[in-house]
Amino acid sequence: MLNRILTTTAIAALAASLAACSGGETASTDTPAQTAAAIDAPIATTSAEPTSAPAPAAGTVDSAAMDHAGMDHSAMDMSADAKPAPAPVAMEEEQQSATAHAPGITNHTLPIARIANFKLKDQSGKAYELYKMTDAKAIVLTMHTKGCPIGQQLTPDFKELQAKYEAKGVKFLMLNSNLYDTPAAIAEEMKSFGSTIPVLKDADQKVGEPLGVERATETLVIQPGTWKVLYQGPINDRVTYGRARAKADQQYVGSVVDAMLAGKPVTPSFVAPEGCILVFDNRKG
Repeated sequence: MLNRILTTTAIAALAASLAACSGGETASTDTPAQTAAAIDAPIATTSAEPTSAPAPAAGTVDSAAMDHAGMDHSAMDMSADAKPAPAPVAMEEEQQSATAHAPGITNHTLPIARIANFKLKDQSGKAYELYKMTDAKAIVLTMHTKGCPIGQQLTPDFKELQAKYEAKGVKFLMLNSNLYDTPAAIAEEMKSFGSTIPVLKDADQKVGEPLGVERATETLVIQPGTWKVLYQGPINDRVTYGRARAKADQQYVGSVVDAMLAGKPVTPSFVAPEGCILVFDNRKG
């Protein structure tokens, strides 16, 4: 009888040792309650899939945004132990795809697919005709309203975009459809902020109204030649109502322009804008 008891005890000890080896590092992190649950239902515990947070909407989050939000990368490493992470090559392909289709896009349909030709003068009296800008690599057209606080706060961002891309063949224009803003007043504001972007005066609102724009700083990225609108919305997510950060998480316009310059296909996309409301006298609804 004693030998049988000792043999049974030795077998139990050996089984416990093997279980500890197979459990490895995860066993040391279990609480007493978790350990007890595992003993009561070992099969269910072993077969359960590791839990993970819901996947974000396609193209809405990148690694830079996660860093900005202060997400715990060590927690991500723990989940990788439970379930292998995608290969680095696949991750790079996903990031390239997001760049070519602009991150943070909503499913909103663009108000217009193509922009009609126009000929307008800027604040200094110089005339510009859209369809003659065929030598441009891309055209960035931004709605302007004098005195708009968000527009004024984003002036450094517009200047940075212009400095980065204008030498690469990208044309930057602004469009003012506000009936109360005179060319002289526009010129004074742009000079005070050190901006050299031409502001075209849409005195009768015939250019701005058909674009479906609703807010100052709303920006269109146009493909010269086809005159397709490839993006409509804010230039980035740095400034919104009641908040201005030192650095943007998403460079919407920059991402689309980068894709265009690289010869990548760009899916037309829209992001809801923020800025001063644009009033069009002939717009219904």
